Amino acid sequence: MTSQPAPRPPSDDDGLPPYTAPAWYTRRIPVGPDRPDATPIPWYAVGQGTPPPQCHICLAQPVAVKEIRSHTGLVFWGRTRTIAEPLCRQCGIALVRTMTTRTLWQGWWGVLSLLFHTPAALAQNSAAYRQFRDLPASLPPPGRRSLALGKPVLRRPQAYVALLPLAGTLALATVLIRTA
Repeated sequence: MTSQPAPRPPSDDDGLPPYTAPAWYTRRIPVGPDRPDATPIPWYAVGQGTPPPQCHICLAQPVAVKEIRSHTGLVFWGRTRTIAEPLCRQCGIALVRTMTTRTLWQGWWGVLSLLFHTPAALAQNSAAYRQFRDLPASLPPPGRRSLALGKPVLRRPQAYVALLPLAGTLALATVLIRTA
């Protein structure tokens, strides 16, 4: 039985010249003692570019990046949730519908929420919906699923809870105008 020699550790003196990046490459990506965190791109990745963005949920393409907001109004303050991820058409529309419905039934229950935050969230969601609607339909890769679209916002009963604070505000405004 013969034993194999132990592999020798790599050394700087393997007979290969050290790699020196070309001038055009080092101008684009500064590497040096003043930037120790900057490392050159490997030679095999030069010129490949970045891959196109994929949907954050189902990995489908094409995608759009638009902020979707949900606002919950509390008596003296409110809470806003924001999603700003690349989303495909179906996932984007599904999230806009869900978060808009949540805003319509939970967003009006505070003074600042009634006047500023909820209308701003609804306007921003409307713009996001138009952008996602204009995307072409896409299929996720095998093994991934898009979000279910669900019912449109105005066919969800929670959306009509917004009529209560709006009716109360309208009644209050009417009383204030009549007494003035």
